[in-house]
Amino acid sequence: MGLHPTFSGNPGQKWQWTAKIDGFDVAYFEQVTFPTKELDEDVFNPAGSVRGTKFAGRATISDITIKKGKKADGADLAGYAWLVTACNTAAGELGDPSTYKRDIDIVRTNRVGTPIETYACKGAWIKKVELDDGDGSSSEHQIETLTIAIDDFEIV
Repeated sequence: MGLHPTFSGNPGQKWQWTAKIDGFDVAYFEQVTFPTKELDEDVFNPAGSVRGTKFAGRATISDITIKKGKKADGADLAGYAWLVTACNTAAGELGDPSTYKRDIDIVRTNRVGTPIETYACKGAWIKKVELDDGDGSSSEHQIETLTIAIDDFEIV
């Protein structure tokens, strides 16, 4: 019984991150900048007190940046099409968040495609797409960078 990767490539492949939308693999990536969650600090200073009481304030969730990717087999320009649903510059229209915000999973896999951890991202939308520079000597990377804004995430 041999090793059977769950994605295109071989057991020594370098695509260790998979972007999944609605359970389908969309692209594979080499690098991911993880989202962070940060809470503001609020201080309540009641009258007559000599010190304030600190408590958690609003949460800030950072963007996810995924780099050096290739589209999954059968995937088209889904990332760019998703970007256009948020802002169609040709038509001069902003999209409706109920149509462009999606839940996505960023899945870390080992060298043979077994999932290690999943970042389940809620209310995600593509903020920036950078394609390759059109270098004809290599077809390795088709997507240089995707920047994805998210409302929230959890590690599952």
